[in-house]
Order: sequence, then C-alpha cells, then structure tokens
Amino acid sequence: MLPFPNLSDKKICRGKGYILSEGEMKGRLNFTFTTSRDTAFIEFKDLIGRKTLFLVLGNESIEAWDILRNRRYDEASILIFLPFFEIIRPNDLRTFLWGEIPKVFSDPEKIKNKSDQISGGIQFKSNQTEYGPLIENVTFNMEAKKQKIVLVMINREYDVQYPHLMRKIPESVPKIKVNS
Repeated sequence: MLPFPNLSDKKICRGKGYILSEGEMKGRLNFTFTTSRDTAFIEFKDLIGRKTLFLVLGNESIEAWDILRNRRYDEASILIFLPFFEIIRPNDLRTFLWGEIPKVFSDPEKIKNKSDQISGGIQFKSNQTEYGPLIENVTFNMEAKKQKIVLVMINREYDVQYPHLMRKIPESVPKIKVNS
C-alpha cells in the first residue's frame, strides 16, 4: 500500500462547499475559499450567485464584510450570523477547511469542558481521498438556539489558490455593530 501524501508539506488549500442552516435562519450559502496555515479567505454566494459575505479568519480573529449591504461587522455581530463560532475558534474552521479535525477535538477532556459551556454538539463525517481520510462534513447543533448548521465540502485542491480571494476588506467599508 502506498503512503498518503503528507498534508503538512502543503502550504495552501483551496476549495468549494456550502453551508446549510436550519432553525431560525434557514438557507444555503455556497462558498469558495483559499486558506494557508495562518489565514483563510472565504467568499459566500447565495443561490443566484450573488456575492453576499466575505470572511477573513486569522488565528483568533474574524473579519466579516456583508458585500450586498457594504458593511463590515465586528466579532460580536458575527456570532449572530454565524453562531457556530461559539463552539469553535477561527483557526478550528481553517483546520476543517484543510480536511482535518482540530487537535482540541481529539482530547476527550477538552471536549467535555467545551460541551459544558454550550448546549449542543459537533459531528464530523470523513471520506477517503487520495490524501487519506479528510473531513467532508461538519455539523454544528446548537440546542439553546434551536439552530443546526452543516458545513459541506465539495472539493479541495492543495498548493493552489484563488488569487482573487486573497485580499483585505476595504478600509472604506463602514463598521456596523449589530445589537443582539
């Protein structure tokens, strides 16, 4: 049996997927992404192909730009639109995009402590690929919010990028703080 290629040798990952949301906020958003090991750029599109949301994920930071309304959101406001960030950190989402399970979810004691803080859970589904088993589906169940969000990966490519995604949110975009 041939060994799988080592993903730690890869510098960039790009791909496509979609998010399904059930509960108060229902719908589907398609996305494309480019991620390095320290930054991810994600562009969401609605069902008719309009660019709707652009995210920049650092190690512990999230920036969001509502492209349709030309607004920039602070991190507290992002939790309203993307409540799964109550369960995971931005670098955890980057790890999912790479197809891996974050280390924090491999330690049973840390998982128990996290589940005590939130009511809900997280489930992973993997698929065998040429790179070994990679995460293709992550489900976030947030019982308190009666919300379920499923992140589905359609494809990934390693050491290639979508150059148009690797940008910053324009400084001219006004910051908006949403009241919860």
